[in-house]
Amino acid sequence: MTGAGPAALFSVLARLPHRSAEIPLDALAAPELAHHAARHGVAAWVLDGLAARELPAPTRAELGAGARDTIMQAARIRRLTTRVLDTLAKRAITPVALKGSVLASRLYPDNPNVRTSSDVDVLVAPDALDEAAAAMEGIGFRRFLDTASADQLEDHHHLSFMKQSELVEVHFRLTNTFGRGLFDDASVLARTMPLRFEGRDVLVLSPEDEFLYLATHAANHAFMRASWLVDLQQYLLRFPSLDFDVMAVRAAEAGFTTAVTVTLGLLERLLGVELPPSARLAFPAAPARRLVDQVLFSPERVVSAEWSNHPLAGFALRLWMVDGPRRGARHVTDGLMRYARRALSRG
Repeated sequence: MTGAGPAALFSVLARLPHRSAEIPLDALAAPELAHHAARHGVAAWVLDGLAARELPAPTRAELGAGARDTIMQAARIRRLTTRVLDTLAKRAITPVALKGSVLASRLYPDNPNVRTSSDVDVLVAPDALDEAAAAMEGIGFRRFLDTASADQLEDHHHLSFMKQSELVEVHFRLTNTFGRGLFDDASVLARTMPLRFEGRDVLVLSPEDEFLYLATHAANHAFMRASWLVDLQQYLLRFPSLDFDVMAVRAAEAGFTTAVTVTLGLLERLLGVELPPSARLAFPAAPARRLVDQVLFSPERVVSAEWSNHPLAGFALRLWMVDGPRRGARHVTDGLMRYARRALSRG
C-alpha cells in the first residue's frame, strides 16, 4: 500500500462535508482511493459527494460497486432495526438506539443509506434485560456466549444474539473498556430523548453522551474503520453547540478522557476538523502524546488497520489510550485473563 492512497482518502473525506471545497485532482485520481473507501465503509458517501466530479472510469466503477454493497447492507440493517424495535415494543420496551440506522438517519438525513453498519445495537435498562433477551430468543435469535468471559454480565456491556448472518447486541451498559471504564448509565438513561424512526418509538442519547460514546467506541476499536471518524465529523456539523466542558467531566468520571482526546486529535489531523477552542481546553493533549499519536495513527496505519486488527498490537493501542496507571494495570490484567480463558476453551 502506497502512502498516496491513504492520504487521498482522508483528503477527500476532509472536504466532502464542505461541498464548495476544492478536492485535489491527484487525490481523485489515486488508484487506491476507491478500494480504501469501500474497505472503510465510506464508498457510498464518497461517491455521493463526488457525483458531479470527473473521475477516472475505473475509480468510478469501483466506487459504484462499493456503494451498491453499502446501500444494500444499509437496507438490510434498517429492516432488522425495525424488526428489533417492533419485537421489543411488544414487551413494552423502548430501547436506546446506538449507532446504526437510527444514527445514520440523523447524521446523513439526505441519504441515510450512504452509511451502514454490520449489526443492530440497542441499550435497555438493566431491569429490562431479561425481558429483552427473551424477546430476541422469541424471534429465533440465539444468544452467543463469549468463552473468554468468566461472567458475561460483569465483563461485558452487551449480550449478543445471532440468527444466520444477522447480529443484534442488547446493551445493559453503554460500554466497559479501557481498564473497566464505565459511564454513569443511570444518568445516561435519564438524559435520553424520544425519537420517531420509521413510525416507531425509540430513544437516543443526549448529544454530549452520544458524542462521547461514539468517540470512545472508535478508540476502543483502535480506529479500524474511517467511517467512525466520519460519523464524528458529521456529528460536530449537525450539533455545533456541544458542551465540551460537560463532556470533559463525564469522560473523566468514566475513565475515557485519553481515548476522547486521541479521537479529537485524529479528527483534526486526518479529517481537518476545526475543533472549537472549548474542545482543546477541555481535552488538552500533551505535545509528546501528539507526536506519538502521529506515528501510531498515521493515515497509512489507520487505513491499513494492520495494527488495529492484530490482537496484540490492538491491545497495545488501547493500553496507550487508558487513563492512568491504575486503569492500565486493570487493562493488562483483564487482557491476560481473557487470553488464558480463551486458550483453555480451545484446549
